[in-house]
Amino acid sequence: MSETRINIRITPEKKEAFYEKVKQEGKNATDVLIELIDQYLGNRDESSDIVELRQRVAKLEELVLGETAA
Repeated sequence: MSETRINIRITPEKKEAFYEKVKQEGKNATDVLIELIDQYLGNRDESSDIVELRQRVAKLEELVLGETAA
């Protein structure tokens, strides 16, 4: 599949906040942006919902297990 790039201009603060949140969630910036574009276009499928839910459950498990281990 052929791919292309999109360049956008945002403030350094917004860029830093975006990358920090992506990092905190253990995600990839490109994947997050593609998911947002798909949502905007109405192309989000059920499998991406499942992936997102799995990621959220994993993060919650880390929090819960980390607290009980302490």
